[in-house]
Amino acid sequence: MMWKVWQTSPFFRRLFSTNEPEKILPIEQIKQYVTPCSILTFNLGSKGVEQKISILGVERSTNTAFYIKYATSEIARQNVFNEGFVLEQLSQLPFVPKLQLCVKEENKFTLIKTTVLKGNKINHQPVNEQILSMLFTLSAQQVISNRKYDSNLLSCFAHGDFCPWNMLVDEGMIELFDWEMAGQYPLGYDLFTYIYQFEFLVNEKMRFDLLFDENSENINRYFNYFEIIDWMPYFLEFSILKYKLESEKNNRDLIKPYLHLKKYIVNKTRQIKYP
Repeated sequence: MMWKVWQTSPFFRRLFSTNEPEKILPIEQIKQYVTPCSILTFNLGSKGVEQKISILGVERSTNTAFYIKYATSEIARQNVFNEGFVLEQLSQLPFVPKLQLCVKEENKFTLIKTTVLKGNKINHQPVNEQILSMLFTLSAQQVISNRKYDSNLLSCFAHGDFCPWNMLVDEGMIELFDWEMAGQYPLGYDLFTYIYQFEFLVNEKMRFDLLFDENSENINRYFNYFEIIDWMPYFLEFSILKYKLESEKNNRDLIKPYLHLKKYIVNKTRQIKYP
């Protein structure tokens, strides 16, 4: 809404314009890592301990787009550094942005610079062959990360926030960005995130039985790939971990749904009999 008003109202533009952008933007730091005369657009991000500044830029000499993520708070610096560290190890994957630069100024800021993925926003869709193939590819990656969640279950490398809003589609192929949460997670973490996170945040419903029935076939296919028949312990571990992580962030939109999901899984496990 503010962008629309900005486009149509000269008064609004004067009211919210400044001739001293360096007072609110880290221009001097960013200038060190871009070519002269680059065009930059800044997004200050949501306020909080995880706030980061996102910068979309174009190098005018080559007309090449680039993306910068800049963080100053302790938690945000850790997240951005983890993303850079992970992207450096995933350079061979075609659906991942390429890391160009990772800078860590101790106790000051962390910055990463990457290529820009091209494509259109993806609408949420049921789990399909392409989603499963991407998950299998990720699970095979031997990646060192700052994030490792130990349990007595099998784990694998995962994106950590495998949701439609972190995806683009280009010529029918899905691309994946925002790798801050990437690390070692129990098997199925990304798959369950894809199914339930969208439901809880966008649809704002807790249709546990319906979602379970709709996705059981593809969940079975995923775990059969790893020769696991009883995947309910992984489902339960996912709900416990998500509840823990969202509680640590005080994310009220997700704490209650994942607590209810945990209770649902416990009851469901009592009902299911495996051969």
